[in-house]
Amino acid sequence: MSNNYLYYKAINWNVIEDELDNAVWERATSLFWLDTRIPIENDLKQWEKLSLQEQEQLNLLLILLTNLSTYQSIEAGEIIRNSERSQQEIAILNNIQFMEMVNTKAFNRILLAFNTGINLKEEFEWVDNESRVKEYLHVIDATYQGINPIEKRFMAMCVEGLLNYAYLSYLLELWLKKGFNNLGSMLEMIIRNESLHCYYLSHKVKLLLTEVSSEEVEQFKEWCQYIVDYFVRSAIRLINDFYHLEDSKMLATNLIKQEANHILTSVGLEEIFQFDKKSLVEINHRLDDLRRHDLTTHSNKSTSNSEEFMEESDYDF
Repeated sequence: MSNNYLYYKAINWNVIEDELDNAVWERATSLFWLDTRIPIENDLKQWEKLSLQEQEQLNLLLILLTNLSTYQSIEAGEIIRNSERSQQEIAILNNIQFMEMVNTKAFNRILLAFNTGINLKEEFEWVDNESRVKEYLHVIDATYQGINPIEKRFMAMCVEGLLNYAYLSYLLELWLKKGFNNLGSMLEMIIRNESLHCYYLSHKVKLLLTEVSSEEVEQFKEWCQYIVDYFVRSAIRLINDFYHLEDSKMLATNLIKQEANHILTSVGLEEIFQFDKKSLVEINHRLDDLRRHDLTTHSNKSTSNSEEFMEESDYDF
């Protein structure tokens, strides 16, 4: 009887193809969070101070974020299907998918906390059938369902590190300028996780690029610039369509162009988008801190010798 009846192998974290896998896994698990730990209801006074136009804008962006993070939580596994580099990479992608669902739950909770007694069924039905949303999801899905492992990972970077910010921009604005401190606590965790995901994915992209021909590298670079340009144009259109406030539109547009440059340079390409850097000084002060990850410790060799014990307060929700 054959012993090869199992469709999987037990993962062995002692045999590592890429040392960054261990460091990223440890960092990712240290960033685990749940929306129930953050009292978003304490921002209700700030919500009530917003104009009706501001409230409608926030609701709309939260619904759009819910749609995007739901898609990513379900489909991100396609990034490595038939192209995984290692079992460790699969484990980290599973973590990414789970954290996207945590984000989805968080966006829902914010909506429910600020819109007490309001049934948002129509709004969720709207976003699921919105043609502009379907358009970019179709572009993303076409790559995820494709066969090019480098393009799949780069597309995931564009979703988390670029398109996301078209909607997150206003939430950042409310945190920094309107005193939404508990919303800010949620954003801190979301951005820390997603910046780590983008760093990891860009690392895998660069590894894969060393294994293909120079012709394939050039083709990828051309495709990269096309995709980033597509998302920038799409994001600006979405911002103009879905934002009500002109100042918020300008801020979001500048942020999108900056993040597009970050995506390009993360895989060795040049910046191509011009934007107003002064308008982003306050946001960048926060973002730079949240995107700082210490990945210098690797594997079990560098695990702390001290044990961390659970306390009663850890079970308070």
